[in-house]
Amino acid sequence: MKLNKDSQTLDQIAPLVEYSFLKTNDLRQDANFLSRYDHSMGFGEYKDGKLASYIMVNEFESRIFAKKVKMGGVGYVASYPENRGQGDINRLMNEIILELYKQNYAISNLAPFSESFYRRYGYENAIYEKMYELNPAYLRFFKPIKEGKIVRGKWKDFNLKEAVIKLYQDKLNQNNQRNTVDREEWWWDRLDTYYPGRFICVYFDKNNQPAGYMFYRIRDRDFRVEELYYKTPQAAKALLSIIASHSSSDLKYYVKMPESSLLGEFFPEQKELKVQILPYMMTRIINVEQVLEALHLTNSGKINIEITGDEIVAENNGTWEIDQINKETKVRKNEKDPDYSGSLTNWTKVLLGHLTLKQAVRLGFIKEHHPVDNDFIKGEVSFYDYF
Repeated sequence: MKLNKDSQTLDQIAPLVEYSFLKTNDLRQDANFLSRYDHSMGFGEYKDGKLASYIMVNEFESRIFAKKVKMGGVGYVASYPENRGQGDINRLMNEIILELYKQNYAISNLAPFSESFYRRYGYENAIYEKMYELNPAYLRFFKPIKEGKIVRGKWKDFNLKEAVIKLYQDKLNQNNQRNTVDREEWWWDRLDTYYPGRFICVYFDKNNQPAGYMFYRIRDRDFRVEELYYKTPQAAKALLSIIASHSSSDLKYYVKMPESSLLGEFFPEQKELKVQILPYMMTRIINVEQVLEALHLTNSGKINIEITGDEIVAENNGTWEIDQINKETKVRKNEKDPDYSGSLTNWTKVLLGHLTLKQAVRLGFIKEHHPVDNDFIKGEVSFYDYF
């Protein structure tokens, strides 16, 4: 059931989340928790008048190319141990997805404890990250900059905060993101308090315009860059020079980047760079029509795709005609024989994941009936947000 937002309900949510996630503090007094709670819907099951299971769904907006869509961020999936195995989470997940559809959400994202578990509800791996482990010896290639300037500080520094938000929004406004959070101010502020000890570096070019930023922390002898964005090669090298200025054989250096990152190309020596592509978030398409309308095809023309297997939102199943005319996408259901068929989860790999249509066909995820000289433009995912 959908829970009320009142102090009595919070009094039951807080101890359940504390127990399930080994929190040692009172979440009713925790600003980080409350900021998420205040921007969320809650769903739960009661047993004998006591809240036994709970799921939080945060209310976000995300970008799929030029369109802003509603995204439900699922987190704090919790049950008391004596209540596990009773089907509560199954009922709640079904209820949540139907509620999101009713409220006109396009997608939902979550960080899974088990990918196969959430695949039952239509979620699929769609957001990956590229993790670089830098060889300290390779940092010698990046010298202090001679053009522009780097300003280092904390989130409370207004000029730095303003520069970072401008760069982030500029990236979104390029209209090439396919599943990236359009961060509101409360979420920016929460990210800062959630990750204590974070520093910011912003590179300003010779015209004093922000051209790149980096969030990093040094903890337990690890230098971890948790978010990095650059508009120009000079900005990338400037930010790498800041990492180099901390060069020490006692530190390990990690840089987290979007999957499409080419940061390694700036290193003259790459043999001992360790690079991993890691699954990060799963995505559930809540409203197929909204997602298709936001996407773009590589060529003008029509393509008919059949979506099957959505056992929760039946409206998503069927054959959808996508017609691109003058860069505008028109979508409608029809009764034609499809060009391609696949389950909702397998289509998620193509529509919002990193597989091209041709790759999905070769791998057996999508069945090809009538070859069409077309595909979906991939775009990028710049997703660092955890919930």
